[in-house]
Amino acid sequence: MTLAFPHPGSGASPTETRLASEARGAHWAMDPALACYAELSRMMRSPRWKRLLRAHAERLREAGALEAPVLELLALGEEGESLRTLRQRRSRLEVLARKRLTHFTRRSGASLGEVLGALEALVREPVPQPPGQDEPVLLQGTQGWRHLLAWPGSWVFALLTLTNRHWMARVGHPGPLLIAGGALFLYFHLRCSGRFWLTAKRLMWQPRFGEPVQVSLESIAPGGISSLPAWGEVRVEGSRSLTVRHAGHAGRLAALLDLHRRSPFLGAVDGSRQVAEVSVLPASRLPESVRSGQRAEPGVAVLRPGYAAFLPAHRHAEIFRSLAGPEAQRPDADATVELLVEHMRLLSETEFDVRLRQAVLASGGELWQADEVRSGSAPKKGTMHRFSARGMGMDVRADSVRAEVTDRIVRRWAA
Repeated sequence: MTLAFPHPGSGASPTETRLASEARGAHWAMDPALACYAELSRMMRSPRWKRLLRAHAERLREAGALEAPVLELLALGEEGESLRTLRQRRSRLEVLARKRLTHFTRRSGASLGEVLGALEALVREPVPQPPGQDEPVLLQGTQGWRHLLAWPGSWVFALLTLTNRHWMARVGHPGPLLIAGGALFLYFHLRCSGRFWLTAKRLMWQPRFGEPVQVSLESIAPGGISSLPAWGEVRVEGSRSLTVRHAGHAGRLAALLDLHRRSPFLGAVDGSRQVAEVSVLPASRLPESVRSGQRAEPGVAVLRPGYAAFLPAHRHAEIFRSLAGPEAQRPDADATVELLVEHMRLLSETEFDVRLRQAVLASGGELWQADEVRSGSAPKKGTMHRFSARGMGMDVRADSVRAEVTDRIVRRWAA
């Protein structure tokens, strides 16, 4: 491209003089921009693009710094071979950069400069590591082989096998079918499986083949969690985009993510139990004056030094929303009442008592103060015990593990 710049004393108009001055100021960026755009495009088209960008992150910064002079140059309207090449390379780079950014997060910048800046910040982040001894894990899971049957690839393979069974009968040996099945199994094992860890601060997904990804719980916005428990899949949108694939406990993972990204859990728990003086036992509720044929209602008993509570087992969704908020999605059946109470124990004792009372009100359970509870003889290991108050009875079974703390709490009631 050849640009002719008019001399100030050559009779050019003020507009022509100004444009010429801008062209002189921006023309220096032509060759560096062409080289930088070509190199970045080559790296982003590579299968190893993340590794290449991490090794040459300074090229992203260089391309971002060239944006202002390049835009000035493109705005001059002087079309030529070099300028057309620059415009095409910049356009291709923008498409590639936006595509690569969506690999990390669904958020995208409004301009190419913002996209390049976001990519540079992301590739400069250190590769996440699994939780250590100082980071308690709330939930972890690994590849669930039962999800192989729910994987769409398995259904396609089964359909092809059924539709081509006559051809396989003519072949006379199962070799091709075994090879195809083995290839499918290997693909699922290497590309569609992995392991996840959920802590009080982050969710980390380590695919069996590829780089680990993590997202902080505080960055997850409302509606940023979706799940397909039947496929073992959980998708999370936050500071990063993350998909847990074909792993066990997907429904439980989605519920706990929704719980711990909110108050009172977010920023208030460290993954260790704060409430020790409590006994959580399987229980059943039945009126003291039982009518013929009336069945006991299953649930969970929560015994504390100051009170006894009963939470119905089938009201886990109401209990979950009392903790996570009324706008929270309905949890999967894996988010049982026992699980929710165990995670409430990660809160402080005062917060635990407040949230448990809210759960009782939301679920239609029972809450009896210690001085009004009537109980039978002192609990014995492995036996049923009945507590009652206000015309309602609650039968619990204290196993050998929880019998001691249950006995201690009941003795404090009678003191």
